[in-house]
Amino acid sequence: MFVVFKKSVFRQCLAAFGGSLTAMMAGTSYGWITPILIGLLGPKSEVPMTNDQSSWIISFIELGNLFSPIPAGLLVDKWGRKPCLLITGPIYIVSWVLVFATRSVNTLYLVRILQGVGMGIVYTVLPMYLGEIASPDIRGALSTFLDAMCNTGILFEYCVGPFVSYPSLALISAGVPVFFLLIFPFMPESPYFLLMQNREKAAADSLKWLRGKTDASLVEKELLAMKGSVDEEMKMKSTRRWRDLVATRVERRALLIAQVVTVSKSLSGIGAVVSYASQTFAKTADADETISLSPDLFTIIMGLTIWVVTFVAAVAVDRCGRRPLLIISSLGCSVFMLATGTYYFLDEMTSIDVDNYSIVPFSTISAYCIIFSLGLGPLVPTLQAELFPSNTRGLASGLTSVTDTIASLICMKMYEVIADNVGTFLNYWCFGVFCALGTVAMYFIVPETKGKTFHEIQMDLSRKELPKEKLVMKNLGKTTTNNVQMYS
Repeated sequence: MFVVFKKSVFRQCLAAFGGSLTAMMAGTSYGWITPILIGLLGPKSEVPMTNDQSSWIISFIELGNLFSPIPAGLLVDKWGRKPCLLITGPIYIVSWVLVFATRSVNTLYLVRILQGVGMGIVYTVLPMYLGEIASPDIRGALSTFLDAMCNTGILFEYCVGPFVSYPSLALISAGVPVFFLLIFPFMPESPYFLLMQNREKAAADSLKWLRGKTDASLVEKELLAMKGSVDEEMKMKSTRRWRDLVATRVERRALLIAQVVTVSKSLSGIGAVVSYASQTFAKTADADETISLSPDLFTIIMGLTIWVVTFVAAVAVDRCGRRPLLIISSLGCSVFMLATGTYYFLDEMTSIDVDNYSIVPFSTISAYCIIFSLGLGPLVPTLQAELFPSNTRGLASGLTSVTDTIASLICMKMYEVIADNVGTFLNYWCFGVFCALGTVAMYFIVPETKGKTFHEIQMDLSRKELPKEKLVMKNLGKTTTNNVQMYS
């Protein structure tokens, strides 16, 4: 039984890894600008540009991200999760070829928009794919693959970027989408999507592969439970797709929770912190001669820290639960952002000499990244995949990605504007206040979804109790039921 269980988990992890290579592609495009930003603004720049132009190059990825989530959310229920993810491979390959070939700022604007389009597809479709291929007991862990692989891509750029040339970095980065296109075509489609298309045999084959060909009767029971849930949810589907998002109490609550959590994540400032890390650390290090580490090395350490902690979150999410991790993470982010802002306020707005304490912003920003990666980072895609019923999951995921994009775009573009016209301190104080407000909001509205099936989550959102004969009994982390367990 143990061997069968391990085989089942391995296959689900393999499919999740294959799909999450798209998140690594997004991470490489997100982190690419950080190690080369100082060089691009320097006298020997491969692509000479101003500070304002560099801020647009950083921000335009979010502009591209604004265009694709809604179309992806609509097409994902027609074409499937797998084909929509496969589209991103050629998109990223083309973008890296353009980076390799161009020395024009305007072309880089186009590249960043193109990469943003790919990112919008990834952040709309991948949470659905990960949530739908996973069994309930490991859904939280598998959903963190998105954030873990995105951070892997960012760390990859941090580690490679400072040591290779501008065109070489583009070619190396293009290797990730090529690897993805070699691996992912062999992974299964989501059984939920196949059931939505009335392709029961294909859904059964997909589920058997994902569960490692365990007891056929157990797979059949799970498939029947999935089908019952999908049929029930699809009955509520109307031709007015947008109205479906607020048609019932469940949809309204799910949409509110998803938007609040997503905005809290984006306005915590993670996009700006990651994108401007090298520049921020360089400015601080220049003021303190006692610091021997280079800004690039500090950035690598920060990226490595985020990467490691994300895997800790993957273990913790199905043990500690989503709700406590989110609340603790948001509160911790608030504390460390306010502390960072206070340091820069003393440095920029007072006569107090803080040059000998420049280790403070390195420490507080690193601590912020650690606590962010324990909750706010990896768990937003998890909730995005869990909260919505089958009939609105695609469109709701697209809308949530748009919300994320708008909030991130505002943060990333305004960071440079605020830093130049008011002071860097105000950015971090704003991030800290937003995190504090998000903590309060999440405390009151976010439910716990740990270990629950999609059906149970929908029942919780509607504030109804499950029938007694379908209550799931928990025993040592294993789920059993008296009748057919609802794996929807």
